[in-house]
Amino acid sequence: MKVLANRQRPGRPVREAIVTRVRGSAPTAVGAGMCLLEDGSLLGTVGGGHMEYRICQALRAPRSDASSVSLSFTLGTADDQCCGGQVEISVLEVPRFFSELYRAGASRAYQRDAAGRLRLAAGITSRGRQIGAPEALAALLRAAAPEWDADGCCFALPTPHRPALWIFGAGHVGRAIAAMARALDFELSVFDRRPEWADPAAFPPEAVLVDAWTWADLRTPATDAMVLIVTHSHAMDYALLEHFIEKPLAYLGVIASRSKAARFGHALSRAGYDIPDHLHMPMGLPGLGKKPPEIAISVLAELLQLRPQKAGRSQKEKRDEFIQNGC
Repeated sequence: MKVLANRQRPGRPVREAIVTRVRGSAPTAVGAGMCLLEDGSLLGTVGGGHMEYRICQALRAPRSDASSVSLSFTLGTADDQCCGGQVEISVLEVPRFFSELYRAGASRAYQRDAAGRLRLAAGITSRGRQIGAPEALAALLRAAAPEWDADGCCFALPTPHRPALWIFGAGHVGRAIAAMARALDFELSVFDRRPEWADPAAFPPEAVLVDAWTWADLRTPATDAMVLIVTHSHAMDYALLEHFIEKPLAYLGVIASRSKAARFGHALSRAGYDIPDHLHMPMGLPGLGKKPPEIAISVLAELLQLRPQKAGRSQKEKRDEFIQNGC
């Protein structure tokens, strides 16, 4: 199996805003964040509205030191945001030493300094390497969700669980799905043997793009994995469907008209396969259109409805699995 390198990388974060506490009704959640990048652009969201407008100003405000600031919002009519809840957000500098902790799959831990200001103290990279203060790392390894420790001195931001999303086909539909899936916490892999379509520049930098593979390479994914079959060939679609039909997936989707779905269904029955509940053929919510972005929206909406809400694993479990698998 050959994996193409995707060298696109978002700019380095130089400053970060992170939601550390939410009480009552609010358009955000603990752990949500925004980053100011080196090129002056912003990445992420803390919930929108006037609150986010003020956070954007705070991120871009000139500061002569590396200290953090904490902002508290009561979402009432005075702030033109009448949700009714309260939100606390810290804005802090990102040392270059910790840049790797802002890549997909990494996790971070923050500590209060003597003045009560939040600072980035430690983290675990997407490859399992631990960086920073041991006490902050210990809190991070225990955490299963964004949370403060019992003393309120360390804030842990573990990596959210990211179910695998395998897309077979790098054409217009595959590209549209991949582009929209990047912000939905999927671990994205795209498979296509056509060199003219297997172009890393056409996919999010977080995606793994595979342009050469064998059936033996297609190991059984995790039980919460989702497989989408959207290739250029109906013969390849059916071969992939047969390969995955008996694997314990969360979702197996095939792009199909009614007639194609009927033909594939009859072929499966003749071959002696039982039709599993997780097979969606045609895939996606009905009636949303046939253009690639419309198909992508219909498919991802269905995935979000069905995506299992697994309890988060601790960072220690993830790190041990990483070491055991050697990947």
